Amino acid sequence: MGLYIASQLTQRKGASSSEYAVEETHKLLLDGLHDQHLDVVRAAVSGLGHRPHPSALADLVRWSAHPHTSLRWNVAVTLGRYEDPIAIEALLRLAVDPDDAVRDWATFGLGSLQSADTPEIRAALWRNLDDQDADVRGEALVGLAVRHDERAVDHLVEHLGPQCLVYDLDAAQALAVPRLLSPLQAIAGALKDEDKEGYWFGRLQAAIEACRTESCDS
Repeated sequence: MGLYIASQLTQRKGASSSEYAVEETHKLLLDGLHDQHLDVVRAAVSGLGHRPHPSALADLVRWSAHPHTSLRWNVAVTLGRYEDPIAIEALLRLAVDPDDAVRDWATFGLGSLQSADTPEIRAALWRNLDDQDADVRGEALVGLAVRHDERAVDHLVEHLGPQCLVYDLDAAQALAVPRLLSPLQAIAGALKDEDKEGYWFGRLQAAIEACRTESCDS
């Protein structure tokens, strides 16, 4: 519990705030990666997501292969903050983990947190677009969309409809192509008045506006 709290402590300076005791906390977290108790290791891994440190990367990658699902999940969450080839390699492995939640966070890390755009990353995202878990599929779609992969456009043209998820709308906004304007407008046109509110509707409006703007510019 001490590591969980320490890694998120801040101190206020006037109207702003900053992380508290960064060097001291990093030492605690790095030591925690070698603790004999799994719960302490898990807290250290989590903390190093809040406060990344390059010296932690080798141990984080090592823990990514641990048999305990909860630890692999924490590693998947944390590695998204490390833009390094070995972090990406570990995320690629975790993106095919047997556990849905681990695959979800690894796919999110690859697709949305990492800025790298490689054939291996795109292949992993494309594969996970056919995953059994809806969140994994959604994160894969968004990851392809932010990389402007044309396959994401084809997928959305086929799947956009009244039951689409926020993932689909976020992907449409990221792609911002005229081909998506008509299906998005069809969704909006079929809504009842009581459906025209809330977060989902806001994302639909944002996707329509992005595609309309691109259509006008074209």
